[in-house]
Amino acid sequence: MQIRQLLLTSMLGTLMACSGGTAMAQYQECDPATFQQKLQHDPGVLLDVRTPEECVSGVIAGARMLDFTTSDFKTELAKLDRKQPVFVYCAAGGRSYRASKQLQALGFERIYDLVGGMQAWREAGNPVVPPGKATKR
Repeated sequence: MQIRQLLLTSMLGTLMACSGGTAMAQYQECDPATFQQKLQHDPGVLLDVRTPEECVSGVIAGARMLDFTTSDFKTELAKLDRKQPVFVYCAAGGRSYRASKQLQALGFERIYDLVGGMQAWREAGNPVVPPGKATKR
């Protein structure tokens, strides 16, 4: 029994030493209600990763538009503060999921992905504003 406990303690110590104190990224997929609640209580960067043509129909207030399809997308992501929470959405959820994975790879600590994207946001009855009310790059 003591050998087993010693072995477990040793393994735990090794794991802690190997972690190097780096924070694990917190990635959370959110329904519209949870996304809105987290955005209100833990404000950070709100990213709309749709194309400019898609954004014409409206955006979530305060969103920063950053087109996922552009060649400099990852470069622009890297300029953001990794310690701030990042809220990501697109039209239906596919691009925001891929953008979230890129944010994780870049070392961002808190990432919230709107499942179902703008489509789910609108279906939930949440407000949208014209693109001019959002923050551009």
